[in-house]
Amino acid sequence: MSDILLETKALTRVFCETGERLEILKGVDFELSKNEFCVLTGASGSGKSTFLNLVGALDTPTSGEIIFNGKSLGKMNSAEKDEYHSKKVGFVFQFHHLLAEFTALENVCVPARILNPHANLKTVQEHAEELLQKVGLKDRLKHLPRELSGGERQRVAVARALMNNPDVLLADEPSGNLDEKNARMLNELFKQINEDYKQTLLVVTHDERMAEFATKRVHMQGGILVPYQDFNAKEI
Repeated sequence: MSDILLETKALTRVFCETGERLEILKGVDFELSKNEFCVLTGASGSGKSTFLNLVGALDTPTSGEIIFNGKSLGKMNSAEKDEYHSKKVGFVFQFHHLLAEFTALENVCVPARILNPHANLKTVQEHAEELLQKVGLKDRLKHLPRELSGGERQRVAVARALMNNPDVLLADEPSGNLDEKNARMLNELFKQINEDYKQTLLVVTHDERMAEFATKRVHMQGGILVPYQDFNAKEI
């Protein structure tokens, strides 16, 4: 059985607005193995977030193929796509997007409640508590987002993304709004999740410190992926 979890072949994304054709991705070939911690760097506007949105099925490619666990996303039926969004992939954004009137514990429970509204609430809450403890927030279970620091809110978002035990965790500039101390804590948390729990991660970032913790690094340049050692460092 192949260790490749996620693969893209000749992936393109073209936007046509106001009569102008804008080619963001120009045939991206990529492989992500199970249990890998991959960091994707690149200059602003190079296509990093567009690529992440495509593999997360938040957008549709213009051409090319995305293959997850041996199956093409383009050939999935609606039920399979719903499962992909809700269970196979976890997403962490630059902004935490927590529900303001929900406690940390309630926010982390949300994905499981959506996936299975009839799931035993006690079991769901126990799993959420375990995740919050894993991210260092066992004493913040009943705190509302406004009562948490920026770093704590982002760690709640990480716990929420892990709630349904996704095959891969996708993160788009997760430390972009954090100060140096909290950014380092988040970077170390991702490393711990990868090493201790064998979680596969694909992280888009400008943070060179995040890249230090990765097991694999690739770089987006002009709409294509290049090996990290081949790119011009002035781009970052």
